[in-house]
Amino acid sequence: MSKKAVIAIIIAAVVLVGGGVTAYFLLQNKEQPVVEEEKVDPHANQGQSILTGKWMDKAIASQRPIAVMHENEKHNHPLFGLNSSGVIYECPVEGSSTRFMVLYDNNIPDDMKIGNVRSSRPYYCYFAHEFDPIYVNWGGSVKAIDILSTNYIDNISGVLDPAMDTVAFYRTNDHASPSNVYTNRGMIMKAVDQKGYRKELDTTKPKKFTFTEDGQVNTLAVEGAQDCAVIKPYFFVNLPRFEYDAATGQYKRFQFGKEQIDGLDNSQIVCDNIIFQDVNSHDLPEHDTANSPYIWIDVEGKGTGKYFTKGKMIDITWSRPTENDVTKYYDMAGNEIVINQGRTWVCTIENQYKNKNQYFATIDEYNATKK
Repeated sequence: MSKKAVIAIIIAAVVLVGGGVTAYFLLQNKEQPVVEEEKVDPHANQGQSILTGKWMDKAIASQRPIAVMHENEKHNHPLFGLNSSGVIYECPVEGSSTRFMVLYDNNIPDDMKIGNVRSSRPYYCYFAHEFDPIYVNWGGSVKAIDILSTNYIDNISGVLDPAMDTVAFYRTNDHASPSNVYTNRGMIMKAVDQKGYRKELDTTKPKKFTFTEDGQVNTLAVEGAQDCAVIKPYFFVNLPRFEYDAATGQYKRFQFGKEQIDGLDNSQIVCDNIIFQDVNSHDLPEHDTANSPYIWIDVEGKGTGKYFTKGKMIDITWSRPTENDVTKYYDMAGNEIVINQGRTWVCTIENQYKNKNQYFATIDEYNATKK
């Protein structure tokens, strides 16, 4: 074999080997397919509370909440359980007092003291209906009894249903009757079983509130928002106010000239959102024993109001076409307001008195009015 042939064979071998090595490394360095990591649902087996927007066990979130009527007379405080609630409604009643309807998720302890429990008024029945709850009360006005006697809302009613008096309620010696009636979740659910009421939420019903997403906060950084650290609804008897605590991002509740305290743990009652819903109202011809006229509050139609959160306030509107619908709240641009997760306090403000509400940008500004 000639020298040229040998050289040609060597070159061919080198090319062949070199090509194989190159191909090997190319195959090794070929981009590998990206394997997406399986996304983990942080709320697997959880459900969102329709009261607070917070996440809890799905089996509990799917249960109907409990709405309990509470008294608000100075000599019958403290009340028990408000800091364990999700939503509180405060409305005027006869004699210029207010009364609370307090809504609880079904995850409260069975033996937690709730109350005192007092009588119903018709507009509370309508407000309660928006949340599909079990409604708990101790008696009621004539108009309220008319509603409670229908199928409009499932209710556990002491006095009106004597069979429930000892099943769902108990008395204490701390106050005179009828302001010494209390209940707890265990007793209420026993009464629900006896009455045969549905326990699961009606998922076809529109939700009352739209909440912020996890990790997001509505700071009301919008056009028209104003600083508001102290809020004073006009309510003439209990003279309440809310003071914003920037350290916690919540509002502290005061009334009757001092902190409003939850009797369960002696802590001040707080909330995350406050809604003022301006309403039309008028006196009814029926009277209570003090000869003070009962009030009728219009829950249907449209109106104005305010939304407070994180030390800010904005003007809002509200709409509820019929008593079977859910009230929705909108900003002045017509967008549904998105409220922060947490406890919401709703005050119904009679239109004829709304100009008596007071708002202060800072606590110092409020304190200066007391000097």
